Amino acid sequence: MKISTWRLITYSLPSAPTSILMMMLVVYLAPFYAAELGLDLAKIGFIFFLARLWDAVIDPLVGNLSDLSKTRFGRRKPWIICGLPLLMLSTFFLLQPPPTVTISYLAIAVVVFYLAITVVQIPYLSWGVELSRDYIERIRVNGFREAGTMAGILLVAGIPLIFFMGKEPTIAELVEIIAYVVLVLLPLTFIPALIWVPKGTQIIAPKRTLFKAIYTLRNNRPFLRLMLASIFIWTGGHIYNSLSLFLVKDALGFSPAIFLKLLAIQYTCALLMMPLVMKAGKRFGKHYALLFIGMAFFPTLWLFLLAAPQNLTHLYLISAAKGAVTSAIWIMPPALVADSIEHGLLEGSGDDTGLYMSIYFFIQKLAAASAVGIALPLASALGFDPALVSDTYSYEGLKFVAVILPSIIALPAIFLLFNYPLTKDRHDSIRLELEKRGLKIN
Repeated sequence: MKISTWRLITYSLPSAPTSILMMMLVVYLAPFYAAELGLDLAKIGFIFFLARLWDAVIDPLVGNLSDLSKTRFGRRKPWIICGLPLLMLSTFFLLQPPPTVTISYLAIAVVVFYLAITVVQIPYLSWGVELSRDYIERIRVNGFREAGTMAGILLVAGIPLIFFMGKEPTIAELVEIIAYVVLVLLPLTFIPALIWVPKGTQIIAPKRTLFKAIYTLRNNRPFLRLMLASIFIWTGGHIYNSLSLFLVKDALGFSPAIFLKLLAIQYTCALLMMPLVMKAGKRFGKHYALLFIGMAFFPTLWLFLLAAPQNLTHLYLISAAKGAVTSAIWIMPPALVADSIEHGLLEGSGDDTGLYMSIYFFIQKLAAASAVGIALPLASALGFDPALVSDTYSYEGLKFVAVILPSIIALPAIFLLFNYPLTKDRHDSIRLELEKRGLKIN
């Protein structure tokens, strides 16, 4: 059944402030705490890595508990309602630390923040999966949600124009304004979605404990294959993201304000290309759209090696090229995860939507933390220090880590995505088989 456009728009609105938060973590938080507050770059990377180990416990636990929840409002909405205040509070403390901040403060703030974002984001993503069980309609659901994600990123890019009127803000000033924007947008977007968007469908199947649900995932080979590919894709992408501000600001000689303009160009192009990407997914299959469009993101990064310092035209063209392929990476993987849930049901699993999405969400966060843990110490080992004026050698090391290394890490995903078995025809046959077995959707 096709979901109305206005409901999809309402559902997609919360992805804007949550994407702003994730952008802050990946791009701004390390420069903010290192360059502005004086904390050690390598220690910051280590803190993020430890926080992801904490996520390894929290993510599947929240996913499984939300799967087991049963209320008249559905399985997901109560979790979002409870997690939203904690997310707002932890966001404030993480993005507005005291002047005498310590590495211990950062560690505690990051751990609490990741707990809060997990309690909100996993039920939110799972809710989207349950809005439709159709292969094609899931592309629409994910497309609308990721359009909201990109709108949030564009809002980050537009903040200097709105609040600073041509002045070039410091990273600290950007972080402060973005923090308050997010704190306003979180309730303004989540409350309408909670009120007006349906709770979604649930396939009546046996409920399973966390350990049993995780154990049965071993039979879901398409899901495991997709998660392995996702690790390579997101780790490679986040290595670039974690150093992208340093690449633009230090290696190429531009201000942080220019970096925001580049983001605006990239995600404007991504939004414009999104309808074509969605059509490609519908016509050729989600995995082929990801393989032939999304994976082109990595060789596009090589163009930075040809960019002349302080040549804006080069950077604008690179940003547009990245944007043309970016949306496939955001739309297709979660839609493919959703399809693998029905395959799991066929293999004897329950309707563990929350668990599946928690694992995918954890993969994204693990990749982001691992990328910071890899990229920052490696760039530092190659001689790059954001607090100092570096020589040409250190900038070459920075370019290698930010531009070449992501492609090397993402390469195995190409082989994993090629001939991925869970196509539209296969998914349709799975749904028919589930109906024959008497599994009902309500």
